[in-house]
Amino acid sequence: MQAQSLPQAEMLAEKTKWLRLVVDQVSDYLFVKDRECRFVFANHAVAEDLGIENASDLLGRTDAEIHSQQLARKYETDELEVMRTGVPKIDFEEFVICQDGRRKWVSSSKFPLRGEDGVIYGLFGISRDITARKRTELLMSGQARILEMIATGRPLPQVLDALLTMIEEQLDGVLGSILLLDEASGRLLHGAAPSLPKAYCDQIHGVEIGPAVGSCGTAAFTGKPVIVDDITTDPLWEPYKALAAPFGLTSCWSTPVISHDRKVLGTFAMYRRSGRIKDVAESQLIADTVRLAAIAIERTRAEERIRFLAGNDMLTGLPNRRELGRKLEALLSEAKLSTSKLAVVFCDVDRFKSVNDNFGHAIGDMVLQIVSERIREVLPDDQLMIRFGGDEFVLVITGDLAELEPLQSLLARIRCVVAEPMQFAGQTFRVTCSMGTAVFPRDGETAELLLQHADTAMYQSKKSGRDTFQFYDRMMSEGSLMDLTLLEEMRVGLEHNQFFLEYQPQFELTSGKLTGLEALVRWNHPRLGRVPPGRFIALAEESGLIGSLGNWVLEEVCRQGRQWRDNGHAPVLLAINVSQRQFSDANLVERVRKTLSANGIEPGYLELEITESLLAENPEMAVARLSDMRAMGVKLAIDDFGTGYSSLSALRRLPLTRLKIDRTFIQNVASDSGDQGIVRAIVSLGRELGLTVIAEGVETAAQKEFLLHSGCECGQGYLLGMPMGAEEIERLLSGGLRSQIHEIAS
Repeated sequence: MQAQSLPQAEMLAEKTKWLRLVVDQVSDYLFVKDRECRFVFANHAVAEDLGIENASDLLGRTDAEIHSQQLARKYETDELEVMRTGVPKIDFEEFVICQDGRRKWVSSSKFPLRGEDGVIYGLFGISRDITARKRTELLMSGQARILEMIATGRPLPQVLDALLTMIEEQLDGVLGSILLLDEASGRLLHGAAPSLPKAYCDQIHGVEIGPAVGSCGTAAFTGKPVIVDDITTDPLWEPYKALAAPFGLTSCWSTPVISHDRKVLGTFAMYRRSGRIKDVAESQLIADTVRLAAIAIERTRAEERIRFLAGNDMLTGLPNRRELGRKLEALLSEAKLSTSKLAVVFCDVDRFKSVNDNFGHAIGDMVLQIVSERIREVLPDDQLMIRFGGDEFVLVITGDLAELEPLQSLLARIRCVVAEPMQFAGQTFRVTCSMGTAVFPRDGETAELLLQHADTAMYQSKKSGRDTFQFYDRMMSEGSLMDLTLLEEMRVGLEHNQFFLEYQPQFELTSGKLTGLEALVRWNHPRLGRVPPGRFIALAEESGLIGSLGNWVLEEVCRQGRQWRDNGHAPVLLAINVSQRQFSDANLVERVRKTLSANGIEPGYLELEITESLLAENPEMAVARLSDMRAMGVKLAIDDFGTGYSSLSALRRLPLTRLKIDRTFIQNVASDSGDQGIVRAIVSLGRELGLTVIAEGVETAAQKEFLLHSGCECGQGYLLGMPMGAEEIERLLSGGLRSQIHEIAS
């Protein structure tokens, strides 16, 4: 045979040649290293990715001579461990940095090489390219992580940073950037760019979009992708190429980020420092990235919009009535600590209805905008102005300006500027305003009393002929009982059973099923007849009598619930309001427990309604007390939700069962897009938190229809059922009133 006739050396050389041909055809890495981790053999695949022409040139070299110090140290640590222990390391993932900068993921196995004497002389390694699989895994996990960040409300810059980091892992040599479009100014603002130099990001921040403004400015202007493979020569970059040159940026692909309603939200850009940008771009990956960026941006802007709508008036841009409580309470706390004065001013535009009737609501809105601007110009920046609603504004004046003489001077200036002529549609006319002022602490120490007294003084201004201002005086309440007298009569009324309860039914909106009854306290005064709750509740709260009144309500509700049960009716959820003073009582939990037990009422049929502002005083105490209540089985609801200032993070900690949407949001919900957005957001929030949502103040079929379409489960209000006495409720429980109420609600 020919092979047998060849000399031994030639045969060995021939075998070696064929072996080399075979291993060089293998796409996997094959290599052998000695005890000092020097290459003694490597196939062509290893040399090619390292940019070495001949595999033989690797012989005798270590990883430290080829790779970065950090990567070489990792390889050496793994390989010395295999040779020291004699235990192979099989199928583990690692990566290689190729000569062209690409990161290549491989699945490696490394085995000790033993001689016939059992001594380990080196190491044999084999690595298989798993880059495609690894990138798919990283992409899927990255996209899931980003969606989770969006869903959990992580800050937008963090979400966009994570998104770009994910893309840079997928596309070698790409530096990602996301710019956000400010619609008002038409400028692009920095969103995220984890790998671009900060100095470059600072220079392009605020660039105005246009038809020839680099890649991003042009993409945002046209709404179409812009690909530039050579920044130095492309005309779109002519005015801006000097910005990119110092940082070695040579190409850029920019894609507009588009909202669901086809508006440009910003741009997603990919830069390279060498090579054509088209060579690394993948259309589906870009599309997915842009879609995720749009979701994140729209989610953030929707949340910002909801927060703005909840706290600001859309017409004037001023804080609205729902913000007044929070801001006034904070300013009152500061005034109490500094023993300084604070003034609350009610300002009402005189005869505003005639403006709407004669000129239309569009002109009426413009009048309110002008009035608010004129007052704001006179009012120092550190003073608070609120649009209270309709044609009413509230000013909260603090510091030296709340002293009598400066305050009188300020009110006189406001009166003058409001009365200056206005011109609309070729006509000139003017409006005036009536103002009433209450001063802390002289006229009250609570926000409720100050607002009430300022409102009383404002109506006195109107009675005096309008276009003037008045300071509150107790004698303005002529014909009514003085507060001290009324307070004493309240104590007598509690002792002599002058107070009684009415119950307003709550219904499931889809089926009309009765779901609960809210207990409402009433006072039948022996001389004045029925006293409005607004007249005595605030006084009871201020004086501390609210605790006794609240305890009476709790006992009466449970007594009545037991009586209905004894009369053969199925138990129904009974809801009562808990005041701030009552909630602060350390004995509240035990009192509720004993009252329920004494009347044989199961805790699950009692619901305590608390307000958002109650939670802000002592959040830790509130969480602990509510948890004790919930552990007992009592149900818990946030009353008047949206008018206070509880944070979403605080709500997540509370063991609530229901959210009650305040009636101020429901009043105009059939026509006001702002209130519609807020109601939808509250319903969505309730669903996210696993809570039942009930709307208060449902008075029209249009309101009910909107709530149904928005997914609100329950409602209460005059459309569904008026507050009723205990006997009427018993008829309802018996079915006597059910068909009548259901017909009205339908």
